[in-house]
Amino acid sequence: MTLVVECRLVSERLPLTDVAAAVPDVTLRVENTLTSARSRPVLIFWADGGRLDSVDAALRDASVATHSVLGSTVDRRLYRVELSERPPAIYTEFIRLDTAPISATITPSGWDVRTRLSDRATLAEFNKDCEENGITFRLDRVVDVAPSDSNEYGLTAKQRETLLAAHEAGYFSVPRTTSLAELGAELGVTAPSVSERLRRAQDRLVRHTVASDKKTS
Repeated sequence: MTLVVECRLVSERLPLTDVAAAVPDVTLRVENTLTSARSRPVLIFWADGGRLDSVDAALRDASVATHSVLGSTVDRRLYRVELSERPPAIYTEFIRLDTAPISATITPSGWDVRTRLSDRATLAEFNKDCEENGITFRLDRVVDVAPSDSNEYGLTAKQRETLLAAHEAGYFSVPRTTSLAELGAELGVTAPSVSERLRRAQDRLVRHTVASDKKTS
């Protein structure tokens, strides 16, 4: 089973809560989170409704190193923001725990999150990490979801995508025919992110195959 978790993370120190407070008529929905090549966290988010030009003004006044518009329609814009300051460590837990975000809305008081986690142990670990970082974790809903055939080994969608890309590009071949940097360029993430995602994917494969067989033998 995997989990679909709906929760609220309450802390004004979370990224872009100041922007959400400055543009109350605009909804900020996170599309992706990653780490840039310069090790600065990056957020990609949609701004919906309201006066979208006010978002640009708010971003200029916020703690961001750079921001740009990746795309837009009549009533929404897709932004890429590189933070100038390191956010609370809990931000990186989204990446470390290899969650599969479904949606996240930035509010003046924190983030409203809907995400996939591998199991309840991971949920407990995330809850503990929030407490250690001074962030209030409010659990709204947990749903057990039966894994699909493509996820029978407990892999997240990103882990499976990365493993397949590495396999097809020859990363596991002897000798290797591609590098972490080349894989990162293909997947749109940094080489360290690819490396960590591969390690976590391999760990889950071992736990759901070799280690599982040992327990039942």
